[in-house]
Amino acid sequence: MTMDLNGYFDPVSLDRPEFHFLPEKHSFSRNIAIHTPDQPIKNLDRYQLALIGVPQEKAAYIKGSASAPDKVRGMLYQLRKINKNVQVYDLGNLKTTDKINDTYYALRDITLELLERKVLPFFIGGSQDLTYGPILALQKLNGIRQVLTVDPRLDFWMENESGIHSRNYLDYLFNESSLKHFTYANLGHQQYFIAENQVDALEKSYMESVRLGELRNDIRIAEPLIRDADLVSIDMNVIRHSDAPGVTTPSPNGLFGDDVCAITRYSGLSEKVRVCGLFELSPEKDLNDQTSHLAAQCIWYFIDGLSFRVKENPVDTPEHIRKFIITPDGIDQELIFHKSNISERWWMDIPVTNPETGKNYYISCSHDDYKRACNNIIPDRWWRFFHRLGK
Repeated sequence: MTMDLNGYFDPVSLDRPEFHFLPEKHSFSRNIAIHTPDQPIKNLDRYQLALIGVPQEKAAYIKGSASAPDKVRGMLYQLRKINKNVQVYDLGNLKTTDKINDTYYALRDITLELLERKVLPFFIGGSQDLTYGPILALQKLNGIRQVLTVDPRLDFWMENESGIHSRNYLDYLFNESSLKHFTYANLGHQQYFIAENQVDALEKSYMESVRLGELRNDIRIAEPLIRDADLVSIDMNVIRHSDAPGVTTPSPNGLFGDDVCAITRYSGLSEKVRVCGLFELSPEKDLNDQTSHLAAQCIWYFIDGLSFRVKENPVDTPEHIRKFIITPDGIDQELIFHKSNISERWWMDIPVTNPETGKNYYISCSHDDYKRACNNIIPDRWWRFFHRLGK
């Protein structure tokens, strides 16, 4: 039995913009379904993507993000209409209560309902601890799920605190029971924001984080990690202050705005990404709505990527895949790489059986990983997943 989602959401209510970027008939808002007071939520199964505002900052480490959803929505509505291959439904803003746990469990239930209907939820926050709700949803699914954050910090403190907030919500992933269900990766950390015990926790759990400098050198290294993710949670603080002044904790260093748009497009393209969200935007600190506009463009690029999404992997589409086998010196193990003849994307076999498919696990990688293996350099991600999945 499907849930009636109308009771969870307030209808969309926005002031008319002072100006339009485009003639109205070509705008985003005229080409999607919108939950309004006289148009309740219905026929969700016809849609591929649901936009969900979450104006909640009860557990925010730094306040200021609760007003972000409508600011971002207002900017998004003025952008160009989306590709007709993607049907979008704006469900409105989640009703919030004084008890933050009610919000987390509402997000869990909504995520599960949408995934059951094959609708991808895109959350517009609010503080980043709201990611905890979709994490609880993913834990209900079979198999190992990957959470990917895009964040200048690592939001786990390992301090045994009693409550959840936006800087420690990932502690949940590092307890013994959760390690059986999740892997984790982060993009864009800045080393002066990272404590030694956080680095130790990543290494001990065979998880990973790519530092800002590596991403700035080549944003394309983010693509394989995103391709393996089930959930992508973006902290807008990862963007440098000059590109995104309206965030909760701005910093002079960070990714460029177009880097984050590339990340959201990669997320849309990935056949595995089931949930995405943008968090920690603070409109009261913004300049001329610049950060809200950037967040809107990130969502637009996600939908653009989604319109080109195809199923393509070594298990489901072997007819499009070429296999390469390498026997490096120093280990008694063949390395098996797969390359798509269509997109030229790469994967690696992990010699551990996936109970869901009956075949080996495979993880995404790059052509550079293959070239390094040919030169007897075993890719770090292969080692991490081999130890992680072989436990």
